[in-house]
Amino acid sequence: MPFVRRIKKPSGVYLALVESRWEKGRPRQHVVKYLGKEVEGRAVRRVSSDGVKVTSVRRHLDVEIIDHLASDLGLKPLLPSSVLVLVYSQLLERPSINRMEGWLNETDMLEVLGIERITTADLYNALDELQLSDFSKVEQTLAGYLSRYEGDGGDGVAARRSLVIDVTDTYFEGDGMDEGEAPRRGKDGKVGRLVQIALAVTEKRGFPIFHRLFGGNISGKRLFREMLHLLASMGYDGIVMDRGLYSAANIDSALSLGLSMICGVVKDKHFRPMLIGIDKERLYRKENRITLRNTHVYATSIEHKNGKLIVVYNPYLEVLKREHHYDEGGDDEGASILGYSLIYHNTTLDEAEVVRRYFEKDIVERSFKQMKGVLSLRPVRVWLKSHVEAHVKICYLAYAVLSLLQFRISRLGISAADALDILSTGYRVELRDGSTGFEWRTIVELTKDQERIRNLVYKTR
Repeated sequence: MPFVRRIKKPSGVYLALVESRWEKGRPRQHVVKYLGKEVEGRAVRRVSSDGVKVTSVRRHLDVEIIDHLASDLGLKPLLPSSVLVLVYSQLLERPSINRMEGWLNETDMLEVLGIERITTADLYNALDELQLSDFSKVEQTLAGYLSRYEGDGGDGVAARRSLVIDVTDTYFEGDGMDEGEAPRRGKDGKVGRLVQIALAVTEKRGFPIFHRLFGGNISGKRLFREMLHLLASMGYDGIVMDRGLYSAANIDSALSLGLSMICGVVKDKHFRPMLIGIDKERLYRKENRITLRNTHVYATSIEHKNGKLIVVYNPYLEVLKREHHYDEGGDDEGASILGYSLIYHNTTLDEAEVVRRYFEKDIVERSFKQMKGVLSLRPVRVWLKSHVEAHVKICYLAYAVLSLLQFRISRLGISAADALDILSTGYRVELRDGSTGFEWRTIVELTKDQERIRNLVYKTR
């Protein structure tokens, strides 16, 4: 009976199919067929390059990496494969659903996900299925996995227990979030039909913990009230939030739940007299100076609501705003509070640390930038209300994968988006020997950058 024999030579190990025959009273092995050279435990057949034809070229490496990260996050058992197609494509190319079938043929995505074929109708059904599912289980799984890495490299428990919360809006066409909702002016000044997305991310690395979707006509103060009990129930005891979520009632509610917070405060009519009465010359001294990433500010504190209200003065910002204020016809009384900002906190941190954590809280803004820019959250290119909501969830899932990729490759000093661009040329090629009909597939040799990214992604931490 024929069997495979490994033949060792100076140039490598070769495999051959051999059989034993009796000759002159002793067994001798005869080669039936040479199988090729052994590479990483597999036979690589040798063929003449003259007759080789490329039958297929597909994107593989970026799909493989994303699929590996999704597996690490625990997404694959929780989500249908058709939903994962939407998540993966959102990270790689973001084609419209109507053009997805043709684009998928250029990638290994369907094979990696074990899908034989998928249609446009299947993809729209995937949006419906995602919208009807209990997405809180998915968020909890993601938060449980990602939170374990929040303290890596420094702050430990303190960093892991604090969230940054902010709200952004995005335009859409089609049915409104609420019946009869009219177009509204967004943060960028444009008028259109809006949905608002509240996003909570970890303070250090920007890992997504949860999101909520609201109609465009709901104030940030009300949004925070609806999220408050969820924050407490998830075990997080610290929050950092922008002044758009501030109200005295919200502060009182957060205090009643035992939350520590750093929150921007609106300079409304209640605080205006205090700001006008501040001795600016006394505040503008070296002893009150705090160094931030791109500027210097001056701060002082007063007791307020079982915590402290920090008055922050930025002289450079005052100059810029004062000129604009006068150009717009403003008077000296209105100019007297320019350059000031207010921060409330009830933490045990010193004044300088609170100011830095608040003004350098751009982690959530970068998260929104990733969702809106890299992941193309805006504009939403679906029509039905349920599809709008499902599309936001797709972007949230894609951002979770992107944030894990960013964490894994952080030592390279490049963004996750740039890493995906580098991986996009990692093709799988299918070849055919025209003379024998032998077919095989191979991955195009990786570049050094691709190897570094792949090794870091697969590295067990």
